[in-house]
Amino acid sequence: MIRSQEFEKLDDPDKIRKKATNLVKYIRNFGERDSIEVSELEASLVVEEGEDGTEHAYIQPEPAKIRMTAPTAQIITRGKDGETEVFLPADRTEEWTQLALRDEKVGDLANLLDRGDDWVNLYRIYEFIQDNIESEDNIVEQGWWSKSEKDRFKQTANSRDAIGDNARHANNRIPAPNNPMTQAEAKRQIDSLVDQWLEHRKQIAESVK
Repeated sequence: MIRSQEFEKLDDPDKIRKKATNLVKYIRNFGERDSIEVSELEASLVVEEGEDGTEHAYIQPEPAKIRMTAPTAQIITRGKDGETEVFLPADRTEEWTQLALRDEKVGDLANLLDRGDDWVNLYRIYEFIQDNIESEDNIVEQGWWSKSEKDRFKQTANSRDAIGDNARHANNRIPAPNNPMTQAEAKRQIDSLVDQWLEHRKQIAESVK
């Protein structure tokens, strides 16, 4: 069960479901970054919880909660007495999800992450972050990528010679780099960029408290 005070601000089931759908999206995409398997997480039912703890389907809840289901995330540690199961705390997932609820730009990034990791979308994520650094520095001057990493990513993503029909451009004007980036490499690089930018947004949020 996942609870949020955000639901208590709403009294319309459709608005609650929409809010819950966004919340699920945040948890699913940020959870993957914490190595948590939450791909099957979904908002399934709006319910009312009575003062006595009973629950039933509710049409206009006040307050409300959303029932969500997903496989339980856990890690295994081995101690002197044998194996012990430990639940993965997912601190970053919770932190970034809370940030997305307060920061529209972080929510926008989660929407982009939800669209997959093909070359075109990886480039969208790169462009979004580059345009939303809120600093005079670009990602190279921030120290998030080296210039060679940035140039190799951009040239590969835009070159039909390098990655064929997966490229952002259908023409052959942009040659392949000497060492084209694989999609797996590009995803790892974008993942690193996303982590850096989320930390950047977190620092901005903390500076205005």
